[in-house]
Amino acid sequence: MIMNKTEKNYLASIKLLGEQVKQSFTEASLVKLPRAYRTIDKIMAGGMGGSQLGVDLIKALFNKQLKLPIAQVRNYQLPGFVNNKTLVFLISYSGGTEEVLELGRQAKKVKAKVVAITSGGKLAQLAKKNHWPVYNFKPLNNPSGQPRLGTGYTIGSLPAVLKKLNKIQINKSIMDKFTAAGLVSFQKYISSAKVSSLAKKLFGKIPVIVSAEHLAGNAHIMANQIQESAKQTALYFNLPELNHHLLEGLATPKSNRQNLYFLFFNSKDYYPKNQKRFSITAEVLKKQKIKFQQFEFSGQPVEQAAEVLVFGSLLSYELAKINKVDPNRIPWVNYFKRRLYG
Repeated sequence: MIMNKTEKNYLASIKLLGEQVKQSFTEASLVKLPRAYRTIDKIMAGGMGGSQLGVDLIKALFNKQLKLPIAQVRNYQLPGFVNNKTLVFLISYSGGTEEVLELGRQAKKVKAKVVAITSGGKLAQLAKKNHWPVYNFKPLNNPSGQPRLGTGYTIGSLPAVLKKLNKIQINKSIMDKFTAAGLVSFQKYISSAKVSSLAKKLFGKIPVIVSAEHLAGNAHIMANQIQESAKQTALYFNLPELNHHLLEGLATPKSNRQNLYFLFFNSKDYYPKNQKRFSITAEVLKKQKIKFQQFEFSGQPVEQAAEVLVFGSLLSYELAKINKVDPNRIPWVNYFKRRLYG
């Protein structure tokens, strides 16, 4: 099969996800932070779409290593708890996300400690004007130009900043494992039929992605990529929360039996009761005659997260091929933006 340039760039970005992490962790570690930033007692991350997905992964993967919780904001409103002791990450891949720019203006008013993560644009200008530290990256390892395939820039830079402030317990070797696992996973799945065969099973279905704990952020990323790239509805849930409501909701409409296809991403590192929950949830699906498939990955949690990230990204590409759509084009999102700003 002959691929056009945009398809090649899409695959290249998946291959380079680990390199994005390596680049951004190294470069963001050099960003100078004012001494006053060490007084923070809260963390907030503002961003939309693909720009915020890396935060989902970091929160889940490094839940035990984080010394402060990270509140995520996906709208125009700054929470009332934000003050001059709050570290506010303003994240916009393009630098032009209006919600993030508005959060920046509000963060200035309450004198929050702001760090911007962007490839340029208005956000970089706003950071410069207000003398905020900024990680202004060059997306060399994301030839597709799509923020949802540039999650590595947040995955690497956000913990690099937190490490400088002694708010996360990680080291460079951990991030190196993520980078290495990403490349190994790409080579593993690009040369096998595992992802393409799964994509065929999901044709005409609604994938329901289920994970837990350190892989919880991966589920959101996978659903986002399938929606934007493959133009296919995808849902995601995490255990144990799913067991408290969704099992009853599967009863109707009856078409759920034909339309839904669950993907379980289990792990030997999950809390034992959560591992049992995957098994029992599968029993419930069998009784309701809803199809599912289970996956489990080896290695340490950071390596599992990298592998699932690559696996899901490649799945979105394979589904785009089956659905005969361009994974890089987002016509309805662009239509919406024209109507909103026109």
